[in-house]
Amino acid sequence: MPKIGLRSIKTAIAVMFTMLLNLILTLISPTFAQTWYSPFFAGIAAVYSMQREHAQSFRLARIRSLGSLFGGLFGMVLVLFHEAIFQPWLLANYGPIGDMIVLYTLTSVFTVVLIYLLVAFKQHDLVWVAALTYLSVTISLRNNLPVYFFAINRISSTTIGVLITLLVNQFHLYRFHHKEILFVSGLDQCLLTKEKKLTSYTTYTMNGLLNEGLNFTVSTTRTPASLSKIFANVPLHQELMIMNGAVIYDMNKEMYLDIKSIPKKAQEHVDKYFKMKERNVFAYTIIDQALSIYHTSFANEAEEKFYYDRKNDYFRNHIKGHLDPHESAVFYIMIDRKDVIDTYIQDLTTLDTYEHLSFQVYPYDFFDDYYFLKIYSSKASKENALNEFIKRHEKEMTIAFGSKSFDVEFMKLSDVSITLSSADQEALDVADIVLPSDHPDTLVKLMKKLFHHKDPKGYLEQLKQQQK
Repeated sequence: MPKIGLRSIKTAIAVMFTMLLNLILTLISPTFAQTWYSPFFAGIAAVYSMQREHAQSFRLARIRSLGSLFGGLFGMVLVLFHEAIFQPWLLANYGPIGDMIVLYTLTSVFTVVLIYLLVAFKQHDLVWVAALTYLSVTISLRNNLPVYFFAINRISSTTIGVLITLLVNQFHLYRFHHKEILFVSGLDQCLLTKEKKLTSYTTYTMNGLLNEGLNFTVSTTRTPASLSKIFANVPLHQELMIMNGAVIYDMNKEMYLDIKSIPKKAQEHVDKYFKMKERNVFAYTIIDQALSIYHTSFANEAEEKFYYDRKNDYFRNHIKGHLDPHESAVFYIMIDRKDVIDTYIQDLTTLDTYEHLSFQVYPYDFFDDYYFLKIYSSKASKENALNEFIKRHEKEMTIAFGSKSFDVEFMKLSDVSITLSSADQEALDVADIVLPSDHPDTLVKLMKKLFHHKDPKGYLEQLKQQQK
């Protein structure tokens, strides 16, 4: 059975307060209470406006208040117009049924006017609430109250219900916020689903945690182009370790803060080798805070797909041709079958500058039997990037979430490394804690628990003991 959440409890408290207020007003003056306040409408407004996030509560409170004001006044004007112009003549000649038919007709026709005005003034989000209030004022039972009393009652009750909700929503149970902990995570088979996306739960929870001061960063082989899509709705405050640690990137400023390019002599040797082989290679370079990618003719359909999937990305410029010798290569990518890649690596290890290079090989998910070969500077690694990050930020504890073989470096460096049961074997072998799940929400739930836990170190020790 699911637990009763704090939002549900707060909603019940807000509703209770709307009824208590009516009780107090009734004790003071029953006539006043009945004329100017309704716990029914106040309670509806309280339930409607209560949200987990304050920003969302304020947004819905605004919709409820302004929608009720606009719809209530619009309905009141229509009813007063009907009562002054049509009702006496209709009652005298056609009785209550005739009066009712005309009122219903006017109400229906002016519903169009109400909606048109709201849309014309770009208040689309007020339409539903305004129409609801408008209909309640024009055709609902008013308990013998004149329409202007009822309309003001409806508007004031809604406003009071909204205000009660906003006040109740300010209440928080005390929770720990362990800002001294740095959480660093990989992406694939970790935070991302099989569709390479964040779940709605992860997006929502990460937003809340980051707003509370969670220290979180990402260690990934990806570039800003894909990260901007993945984290479009998540406000990452810390700089990110991207391109296998070759680059530190500020997501908010869209700036590359630290770049570990391949040394020039090694770059010349790599360029010369692939030109001699007449083999395409994607060469990544950063010039004036812009990422450019050079390529020649594609060697296979895998490289062609790789290019067409990325050619329209906002954060990358694709250029056909060879990398200018004066520009610095951050890394190279080529895609081919494993035996071909192994041959290239064997040849490259014979270069005089081999010691300045590092290689990364892993499968290309979209084509069976095809692999990525990525060539970086030997100084570019997830381990070095995290080590420098920790020195800059001086956190007491680092907790790593990893899953792929190339996450092992930063997992080993962290104080505690955690992975899912679906991770690569290399990650499973070094992880301190393996969670019995393959769902990314599991990691986010644990991160939330650790961030708010009274004793996160003690809790982690318990999890470690359970692994034995």
